Amino acid sequence: MSLIKCPECSNFVSDTAVQCPKCGYSIKDNLDSIQKTKLPLQSQNVNTAQKPNNGCGIVVLILIIFGFLIFLVNKCSDSNTKKNTDISTKTEIETKISKEDSIKNQARIDSIDKKDKIEEEKFMKTKAGKIYKKHPEWSKEDCIGISERKIWIGMSYEMLVYMRGKPNNVNTSNYGDGLNYQACWYDYDPSCFYFGENHIITSYN
Repeated sequence: MSLIKCPECSNFVSDTAVQCPKCGYSIKDNLDSIQKTKLPLQSQNVNTAQKPNNGCGIVVLILIIFGFLIFLVNKCSDSNTKKNTDISTKTEIETKISKEDSIKNQARIDSIDKKDKIEEEKFMKTKAGKIYKKHPEWSKEDCIGISERKIWIGMSYEMLVYMRGKPNNVNTSNYGDGLNYQACWYDYDPSCFYFGENHIITSYN
């Protein structure tokens, strides 16, 4: 159902009405002619009606999305740049610290080496140092003990000979465990020393 205009009084009437309630014009009998006069107007209205133009909205939406993508790219780029800068700065600091530590360590080593060299030169000028120079197979501690004419278990027979010269006599014995020796110096106390085939003093009296 739709409203139509009465040709007589221009009153709007339903297209199902028998007659116009205002002027009594027969709508039912003249419906076809009324609609025919109406069609050009409706057709014109249809033709002249314009569809809403959504082109601008789409362009704006595309621009917004494009701008957002640019923002994200720039943000990620800034983040990566900052991260790379931080890593580069950290690496430079670590390299600098490592280099400084290396220089300090080398200076410390040089200082220790210089100190050791001075101590070594001083030691070699002592009586123990002269013994060590002749017998580098002996330890420095052993050479110091020999220079002080000390006697101890674990020293070698050769050390005794260096201090005392050859013994007055050397006796050998074998009780099944290999040769055992007794070396005696009559003018020294202790006078007799005992050792095995390895020449290491095990006891004395």
